[in-house]
Amino acid sequence: MLRKKYFVKPKTQWKYILILAGVILVFGALCYYAFLNTLVSAPGMEQLSAGTVKNFKRAYASGFFWIVLIFAGFVLIQSVFYFHRIIGPIYFFELVMKKLADGNFGVRMHWRRNDETVELAVLIEKVIKNTRASVISDRAKIAEAIKAIDNVEEEKAKEILKTVTQWCKTEEEMK
Repeated sequence: MLRKKYFVKPKTQWKYILILAGVILVFGALCYYAFLNTLVSAPGMEQLSAGTVKNFKRAYASGFFWIVLIFAGFVLIQSVFYFHRIIGPIYFFELVMKKLADGNFGVRMHWRRNDETVELAVLIEKVIKNTRASVISDRAKIAEAIKAIDNVEEEKAKEILKTVTQWCKTEEEMK
């Protein structure tokens, strides 16, 4: 399945991109000053003229700026794709859960090969299939119990109704 929209939850995705950009800027500033301090205090630097040291600092700052800018651009663009592999499925899970909450168990899960949440998607699909099968089974049992009641076979109806939703455990049954 092709990606149609990279910003399915723009607020969340931009938040993480801005956090990542902030981390890159802080780390870049720390590296800049650490390396500059190391280079300027290196043995033999005191023998250079003030103009040479000033030109060296200017060249260093310019080179460092472009390296950090290119690195930050690469990382931020790559993060859009990576965050899409995480946030895209989460957005889809939210849509599926809304449908399930409304009682629509005909929904199907799908995932892309590179998504980071394939295991979760498989588990949700299994829950949906089990619930769907149980609902179909329970409806058939209830229909059978109604027929038994209509035929004045109350004991048979009680036995049938005891088997409805046995797969679903409640807190009391778990104790």
